[in-house]
Amino acid sequence: MTDQLYTTHDISRLLQVDPSTVSKWIDRGILMAFRTPGGHRRVRSADLRTFLITHQMPVPEELGSSTVRLLVVDDERQVLDAIKRAFKPYANQVELQTTTSGVEALLLVSEQKPHGMLIDLNMPDIDGIEVCRRIRARKQMEGVRLITMTSAHSPEVVESSKQAGAVACLPKPLDVQQVLDLFRVPLALGANTAVKR
Repeated sequence: MTDQLYTTHDISRLLQVDPSTVSKWIDRGILMAFRTPGGHRRVRSADLRTFLITHQMPVPEELGSSTVRLLVVDDERQVLDAIKRAFKPYANQVELQTTTSGVEALLLVSEQKPHGMLIDLNMPDIDGIEVCRRIRARKQMEGVRLITMTSAHSPEVVESSKQAGAVACLPKPLDVQQVLDLFRVPLALGANTAVKR
């Protein structure tokens, strides 16, 4: 599928916001865009979709899939296999990529630009807190939602995760529903999961 391009006016119409709001998002670097040789801004549909999912806004049907891309980092293969099995029923909602290395995760996050990451806190090469800090230090990665996970769950661990830039710290074994709730996946999937007023 070719990536459709949108102008700031297309986006303002699609999302029912003022064109100046769209320009502000682009200027702040939270919505990826490029300039044409004539100086006009254009946004790729994939980047617009990523922006909407990351900021928990509904994805209009014309933008297609509202699949959440998750990068899972854990040095134990069997944990990664268990997480893959747990997410299998949600394959149409969540696209998983896994790695056993914190260092590799830092490379992958730049290449893949996932919507979120699940990061094990205890890893040999570089721990989860440090992975969070390094990602948070990169301006272009501020939209990635970081979630840490640990089998040694405690209020202190939750606090240090949040200070490092994570939105949550979950106990292991993981509860898939908790992860989906953090991305509000049903909201992005349309009216069949209407929010109760």
